[in-house]
Amino acid sequence: MSQSVSGQAGRVLVVDDDYRNRELLRAALEPFNYTVVDAAGGEEALALLGSVRPDVVLLDVAMPGMDGMEVCRRIRSDAHGASLPVIMVTAHVEREERLAGIAAGANDYLTKPVDLEDLTLRVRNAVAVKRLADAVAENLAKLQELERLRDALTHMVVHDLRSPLAAIMLSLDSLAMAPRETDRVKLLGMAQTSLLTMESMITGLLDVSRLEAGELVPQREECDAVTMAGQVVEVCQAGHPDRQIEIEASDEPPAIKADRELLRRILTNLIGNALKFTRAGGKVTVTLSREGGGLRVGVADDGPGIDAKDHARIFEKFGQVQGPHTRKGTGLGLAFCKLAVEAHGGRIGVDSAPGRGSTFWFVLPGGA
Repeated sequence: MSQSVSGQAGRVLVVDDDYRNRELLRAALEPFNYTVVDAAGGEEALALLGSVRPDVVLLDVAMPGMDGMEVCRRIRSDAHGASLPVIMVTAHVEREERLAGIAAGANDYLTKPVDLEDLTLRVRNAVAVKRLADAVAENLAKLQELERLRDALTHMVVHDLRSPLAAIMLSLDSLAMAPRETDRVKLLGMAQTSLLTMESMITGLLDVSRLEAGELVPQREECDAVTMAGQVVEVCQAGHPDRQIEIEASDEPPAIKADRELLRRILTNLIGNALKFTRAGGKVTVTLSREGGGLRVGVADDGPGIDAKDHARIFEKFGQVQGPHTRKGTGLGLAFCKLAVEAHGGRIGVDSAPGRGSTFWFVLPGGA
């Protein structure tokens, strides 16, 4: 078997026990920038299918051992060969053989001696059909994945909204029976908190969609990121008194222009996420420093950490990491952060390893 990588017009697998025939077909196709791979027999050809992934197979019918008919049948039974165009090449033109080849799964026939113009036209058309089939299969897979994500989102949103909704219903049911004014105020406060939680979840979902569609454009203005981080930390600390949050800022943080609300929500998401994965008595550290002419913000926790293979996935919409420390949720928080940072022209990432905690960071360009 020999191979020539000469272009991107398509990959052709030539199967023929006669070396001269293989070289003839190679010489006819390579000037048109086809990548030609050849095999001297059926077993060798079948072994190449998975690695070569050809766009079309030129298959000799009469070969010793496994003939072309049997090779074609096996190609059709292989996962990589269901939609692979197979052109039989034969010296015989009898109707019975053509019907047998079609029954075995062949798409087309070429007769020997091969007309080279006929060959190139049929190969070109076969490659076009294969790529169209591949595109259809890819689009179908994407649609199926979107359908799966839509169903998963529906279940997750319904699940996540049930808890605050149940808390609201319980608070309102208890309100009428509360004997003291202080109890009624407390119950109303619980209901209000649950309503705000529901509003935040719905807003996050809508904003992710708007950012993806380019409809949510950052309203840039001068921001004091250190002051904003302090405000966010104060709110987050109040909800987690058993954990410590520290801010470490450089003496001269760079001036940045950013959307205040989006920046606040990025910080809130990252700090809140870090707190979820930090044990009681643990610490979350927020660092603000200069990187080039921009601002770098890091949020570090001492949680269980994240395997390197999952680093990209956790920023995907609905992306969740499976494992003993997985927490339920829509998985929209980090997706929102990624889209919001990138909408500012920045970048975001995570440094983490199992057992070593995680540091989520983002960098925003500077400029006052």
